[in-house]
Amino acid sequence: MNKYQVFGRPETGSDIIEYVCHELSIDYDFIEMDTDNIKHSTDLQKHNPLGRVPMIKLPNGDYLIESLAIIYHFLDKNNQLNSSFNDEEQAKFHEVMAFMSSSLYPVILLFYHPDQYVSANNENDLADKAKEIINIYLGFLEGMMGLYLIGDKISFADFYLFTLLSWLEEDSFLENYSKLTKFYNKMRKNQTIMFIKEKQNERKKK
Repeated sequence: MNKYQVFGRPETGSDIIEYVCHELSIDYDFIEMDTDNIKHSTDLQKHNPLGRVPMIKLPNGDYLIESLAIIYHFLDKNNQLNSSFNDEEQAKFHEVMAFMSSSLYPVILLFYHPDQYVSANNENDLADKAKEIINIYLGFLEGMMGLYLIGDKISFADFYLFTLLSWLEEDSFLENYSKLTKFYNKMRKNQTIMFIKEKQNERKKK
């Protein structure tokens, strides 16, 4: 049986997919690639006309894009979509996953890549507004944070959030959010995250 192939690059949304694969013991090959590589590949363009990473190639040859869709595919295939959470916790899991994917992730892109959305004259205004919205969203997450996002149980939502926070932490976004800071520092020591970071470092040396 063919393995999964994960297309992406380190320190992007591809990290989330690698964390999930490791947690679920999914064997995969990582193909380092950015959006320019995809746009210049006629074959990949057929399957990924938006040119986005992460992208996966399934063992049956099909392709799938969008990090949330990929995560849910893996959870469904491994009977993890309905985990040990009770009904209320499961609903909260779906809610926060949708929020991070459809609200927080896009506004982070606006902050870091305003040039991709507006003219040069408006880039600073867009980045400033995006920063305001990011802080509103971080406040929302701060308010729901326990030991983890869903109470005291680690879930794939925590790996998703850690990836997003790892970008924001570099620009001091977390300094006013004590719960998120504590969570971020705890997740940095998570065995799966440490393993994947080491794996990424080994790939750089090749």
